[in-house]
Amino acid sequence: MSSNPPSRRPTGRYSSGKSLPNMATPRRPEPPKKMGVGGLVFGLLILGGLVWLLMLIFGWGPYQIEASQATGEATLTLPVIVISSEDATETIQPTDTDEPTPAPTITQTPTLEPMPFTLEGEPETLTSDLLRPGLGCDVLIIAGQVKDLKDDPIKDLTVHLFGELGGFEIDLYRIAGSEPTYGESGYEFVLEDLVVESEDTLFIQLVDASDIPFSRPYAVRTYAECQKNMILINFKQVR
Repeated sequence: MSSNPPSRRPTGRYSSGKSLPNMATPRRPEPPKKMGVGGLVFGLLILGGLVWLLMLIFGWGPYQIEASQATGEATLTLPVIVISSEDATETIQPTDTDEPTPAPTITQTPTLEPMPFTLEGEPETLTSDLLRPGLGCDVLIIAGQVKDLKDDPIKDLTVHLFGELGGFEIDLYRIAGSEPTYGESGYEFVLEDLVVESEDTLFIQLVDASDIPFSRPYAVRTYAECQKNMILINFKQVR
């Protein structure tokens, strides 16, 4: 009995007439594509949009003032004042609260009571030849009279002439009524060699026996003219 040798599976490549189907070969991963110019621009636009959105939400950059106004808050930046000197420079920082400046103290000037006597009209100038002929043009005469509220003469007051005239100091007194040439309360000052031009240097005032003023002092203007070497000044009571 013949024995068949055990069958063996063929080894090696199958060589029958039928062809085997092709096996799938795994594909290699393709390298990433490079970003083009359009993709770069698009990415920058997205990034810029995000930055703009954050600036708008948090009030950064140019939107800081708008954000402050939206919340009703105002930001005030005060300047710094710098005072310079030769030795040192001092910087003064502004303060939030200014101290009130005290109001100046006003000193009231006491109201002076009006004097009981004043001048009756304006002083009158004329030549001395009309009332005192023979004295000449070298003599200055200041004369007049004193009247009360009823235009009656007052004889118990004193006329004071003082100041400076022609380089000389003048300080003379005459009693009203001592020179009747000008009336019952007439007075007269005779100043030799003092017919000179002057203004606001010689004064006349009515006082009592204790030198208490009964009128304010009045300036007497004099002239260097013979036709004006006599000046008539009358006092009149007003209260």
